[in-house]
Amino acid sequence: MVSPAIRRQVDLSFQIVDRIHEILISKNLKQKDLAERLGKKESEISRWMRGTHNFTIDTLTAIEDALGAPILSVVNKPLAIAMA
Repeated sequence: MVSPAIRRQVDLSFQIVDRIHEILISKNLKQKDLAERLGKKESEISRWMRGTHNFTIDTLTAIEDALGAPILSVVNKPLAIAMA
């Protein structure tokens, strides 16, 4: 049985891959183009796009810069500051 935390990580990874794929399609680009823009081998990008890669913030930022489009949205909430 897969833990809820692992399931969420896998789901988020697939959502990231889906978003990258959407951007590539919208810009008429291929994985090869992304690889060239990132200075990576196409085989590495292909592994990423299988949905099991653990993307780092640095990698996501580099992909966003290379594609000129956001991948993730962060919901900002006011922080409750505890006063002691």
